[in-house]
Amino acid sequence: MSFSYKIYNEIRKETTGQDSVLSNVKALGLPDSTRALHILWMYPDVLNVFGGRGDLMALFRIGCAMKMPVEMRRLNSLSEEIPLDWADLIYYVSGDMTAMEDILKAHRGRLEDFRAYAQSGRMIVAVSSSGAILADKLEHLDGSETAGLGLLHMTMTERSKIHGDDLWIRTKSGLDVIANQIQLADVKLAEDQAPFAEVVYGRGNDGNGAEGAETGNVVYTGCVGPVLVRNPWLAAEFLMRAAKAAGMDTANYTLPDKEIMQEAMSFEEAKSFVQEKMK
Repeated sequence: MSFSYKIYNEIRKETTGQDSVLSNVKALGLPDSTRALHILWMYPDVLNVFGGRGDLMALFRIGCAMKMPVEMRRLNSLSEEIPLDWADLIYYVSGDMTAMEDILKAHRGRLEDFRAYAQSGRMIVAVSSSGAILADKLEHLDGSETAGLGLLHMTMTERSKIHGDDLWIRTKSGLDVIANQIQLADVKLAEDQAPFAEVVYGRGNDGNGAEGAETGNVVYTGCVGPVLVRNPWLAAEFLMRAAKAAGMDTANYTLPDKEIMQEAMSFEEAKSFVQEKMK
């Protein structure tokens, strides 16, 4: 068993049955006063489709593999105060479109606080349909609209039919990511909005070659799977970006190849499969 899986399993065993902050500081042999990266897991019981919970477990496991101190906190209820002052990385996994209006209603009174958070360079990631939370607006099938936080200048429009396929993208940092796309809404970027990645294979936002959206450290991607389980190098990039924005010294945080051998082999198999589809 690899180092990261060993300490991950030990930590999970210790916290079974508890609803507490998940921390690897003790397991890494670091002082209790160590500054850890703070990950805020948004509404796990509301946003819970397409295996997204695995993304949070992947972030924690890869943090262990990199020997980066990480603390993860669940925000369980829409009525809970959002601890923006505590968070370094806010992560929304995918959820049903029907949940977006209620989530945005809970967020609306904190709009300026979210904007200040984003402007400070701290990180927010939203996956699949949860991109509607960060968008300018969500257009519903009945013609009505729900205003998003406007942190990413894009419009999401509900689809009458779900699109599903493999999705291979290449990020601006040069990472190849292969995941799945289960698309509940088309995504239209404003002219001044940069995508997160370019599409190598798949539909992406709306079939025009762009995937996701990115402004500073605010990121949206349509990749599911869960994407960070299948692509741990992307999890490592998110962790490093968030840690740098938090002012942590990241010089010694690296992801050893031996920790992700299984994922690397799986990636090559998926790559070969998609390349056959591309012929």
